[in-house]
Amino acid sequence: MGRGQKTCEKCGISCGPRTRVCKECGFQFAFKPASKERRNTRMIRDFPWTKLEKGDVIKCSGGPYYILEDGEALNMGERGKFKVEGIDQKGIKAWGLGKNGGFCHIYMGGEQIGDDVHGKRYVKIPHRVHKLQPKKVRV
Repeated sequence: MGRGQKTCEKCGISCGPRTRVCKECGFQFAFKPASKERRNTRMIRDFPWTKLEKGDVIKCSGGPYYILEDGEALNMGERGKFKVEGIDQKGIKAWGLGKNGGFCHIYMGGEQIGDDVHGKRYVKIPHRVHKLQPKKVRV
């Protein structure tokens, strides 16, 4: 069987990895249910980060990094979910949630490229930030 394929338990035919129902016999494949958090949380992608308030939950990625001598990038930014404590001119002050526990500063200032120091060159770019909100129940 090729990579990225699965076999139907009932008829033995090879199907694509995201196939929910076998096209030959109609067998329904089992899938892992979506987590409760994912079903109940809405992600807001485009919003002004300066409007964040204490207690807001955000998800961030990207951010500053170093470029090493061999051209490889060494990420220095924060990743994961955070609870906002406050904001300042250059970023967001937040507490990490889950495995990213602890207090941190999420850089949101302008782009800067630093000088070569000890074989490393830093690139300061803002993080990508998404706001997480509970989904509203429609009545």
